[in-house]
Amino acid sequence: MNVHPTFGERRFGLSFDEWSAAAGALVDLLDAAAVRRQTVTYGQAARVAFGGRFSARSSALMALLAEVDEAALRERGVMVAALVVRADTGRPGEGFYRFAEAMENQQITDREEYWRAQAQRVWNAYDEERRIR
Repeated sequence: MNVHPTFGERRFGLSFDEWSAAAGALVDLLDAAAVRRQTVTYGQAARVAFGGRFSARSSALMALLAEVDEAALRERGVMVAALVVRADTGRPGEGFYRFAEAMENQQITDREEYWRAQAQRVWNAYDEERRIR
């Protein structure tokens, strides 16, 4: 997936290479979760992507997740961010729904149903990719 800032640009104090590595690590984590039909927590995503430099609630993680999600939408037509959930609720945070509403250009009235449908779309897309290979 092509996810990274403009060459030479720093994001949240990270160099281009560091940001690109974080994006790659997050993509790998989400790809693996999708293949296993599982979710991951924001904490897991932050640890894998940033090695403890940023927390699960950090702006850095939210920005990276948005970039990865936009790339997945372009390349696969699915919102992989649906697989990233809060540890306490097992559901995505508010940012997921704000992002989704902006992408859909409409208000989401039933969040639970929307989230479940998006997660299922991700899992189905990865199942289909595996069948094609």
